[in-house]
Amino acid sequence: MPPVPLVLGTAGHIDHGKTALIQALTGVDTDRLPEEKARGITIDLGFAPLDLGEGLELSVVDVPGHEGLVRTMVAGASGIDLLLLVVAADEGVMPQTREHLAICDLLGLERGVVALTKTDLVDDDMRELAAEEVRAELEGSPLADAPLVPVSARTGEGLDALREALRRGAAAAAPRTVRGGPPRLNVDRVFAMKGFGTVVTGTLTGGELAVGDAVELLPSGRRARVRGLQRFGASVERAAPGARCAVNLQGLEVADVARGESLTCVGALGCAGAADVALRWLSDAPPLDAPASVEFLVGTAERRARLAPVGGGIAPGGAGFARVHLEDQPLPLLPGDRFVVRGFAQTALGGSTVGGGVVLDAPPDRRRLSDPGLRADLERLARGDLGEALEVRIARAGLAGVSQEELVQRSGRPAEAVQAALDGLREGEAAQPGGGGLWLHAGALARLQDGLARALDAFHAAEPLQPGIPLGALRGRLPENVPPDVAELALARLRDAGALLVEGDRARRPDHRVELAAADRAAVERIRSEAIAAGLEPPLPREWSERLGVASEHLADLLAHLERSGDLVRAPGDVFFAAAAVAQLRERVVEHLRAHGQLETPAYKALIGTTRKFAVPLMELFDGEHLTQRRGQARILRRKP
Repeated sequence: MPPVPLVLGTAGHIDHGKTALIQALTGVDTDRLPEEKARGITIDLGFAPLDLGEGLELSVVDVPGHEGLVRTMVAGASGIDLLLLVVAADEGVMPQTREHLAICDLLGLERGVVALTKTDLVDDDMRELAAEEVRAELEGSPLADAPLVPVSARTGEGLDALREALRRGAAAAAPRTVRGGPPRLNVDRVFAMKGFGTVVTGTLTGGELAVGDAVELLPSGRRARVRGLQRFGASVERAAPGARCAVNLQGLEVADVARGESLTCVGALGCAGAADVALRWLSDAPPLDAPASVEFLVGTAERRARLAPVGGGIAPGGAGFARVHLEDQPLPLLPGDRFVVRGFAQTALGGSTVGGGVVLDAPPDRRRLSDPGLRADLERLARGDLGEALEVRIARAGLAGVSQEELVQRSGRPAEAVQAALDGLREGEAAQPGGGGLWLHAGALARLQDGLARALDAFHAAEPLQPGIPLGALRGRLPENVPPDVAELALARLRDAGALLVEGDRARRPDHRVELAAADRAAVERIRSEAIAAGLEPPLPREWSERLGVASEHLADLLAHLERSGDLVRAPGDVFFAAAAVAQLRERVVEHLRAHGQLETPAYKALIGTTRKFAVPLMELFDGEHLTQRRGQARILRRKP
């Protein structure tokens, strides 16, 4: 298996020999700008390939060391997997050495090699003192045990030892940036190449990028197609994550692209104007006990932002959670993105870096920063487990649910990994998929089922004579933000659990029975007997209401009960006939139509033998049953009875 592509980045004070050392190692002068040549310092990021043999090649990012160019340094360090800390033996540890170290620590760089440069300018005692100073500075940091190699770019002393140290470091280092999910290239350079057009460069993370891919730049949203790819001057059809590459864009002018934008596949990522983050605060920074205006550096982007602590302040040298509100354009932030925060005044360290950390959630949940539940969620997200993070986001969606596509986009992880994590949540009954690709947390689903069950119980209590609640009415008791597919899932789970029965278009509790009180039983028996006695000229509901002394609403329930039991038949106009009388009339009508083919309206009324008040509802009843069909002033037989 070929080595995993890694990026080596330099760090250190201005004029400590970073660029000269890289040129000695690679043969490439990374100072490419005329001003850099004239002043002898690195102003912008420089890049070169470093071949360490046996197929191991590192992409080298040379960053500037000047205090005023720390933003550029952060842009380069964001994609670094392995650090090359450069300290000049004739000057030792300087202010930018300390700030660069702090930034690299905040960005999560834990593996590296220290190059003690310019050893040809000092004697052995000075060299030893410089090495001791570096060791003291690194004590307690992730680089405390990093190999320290004395070198001279001018004489070549120590270069072989440095190569070997870098080879061992690269073999032991794991990729620090994401390798999977959508491709992401944070643009650090934009230029035009004659005959090709617009070219952008950056360190590719996430997934592969291929010639022909449709891409977009975020946050601008401008779209293009990958016309060509190069890795250190060599054309390639596909670029692997972890590699420095140049992307030739078809469909965009140089003026359309800006440093700090992110290149990705169309529709793969969204942008956020705020994020919840895990924050480390440097020991020489002022306390963060209230919202503060800061400079937020992530990838190659820079934004003014408001930084507010979550659940209490953060003391100097402490850590906690915070919410970042970007004051300008949003950014395509993903969980795991590392960032640096700078203030607008120098600290005791000599720079303006005050803290940094990792993005946990973007965009964040809309809750008060003092909400204990928010802090509990952020503690779970900070653990970095994909399944746990998905569960938090599904729970936050509540009864509305969240689509699998959104979960993939907001996590920035491969769709296969998200699917596997969701399968684990389903097996553990922490979350369940509903229709339409929505996922619901078990807690939200339980609340929804409980709400449906309580609505059903309330209906049975209020309407004891009803056999069940219409399904449409039961769904109508749910909150408005519950999608139909989710409502059906909750109903299905209640039915599967034996807590609900669906009969036709109604739902009821399995143990629900229509039980009449003594007074209602007497009223029902009287209605039944009077209807039988009245035949095809029954009392109207209002007449029964007056006779029985029963309110019209309650009488409607009694009549519906008799209709469901088969004792009464409801005809249009809310006329209730005894079922036996209607059955006898039905037989006479069918017999007549079979004998004569049709039944004129006057003859029909005579056959019924009642006034128009009752005859018309009966004729409409048989039409509604599709027994008869009206043609002009006559009825014909429509079907077999």
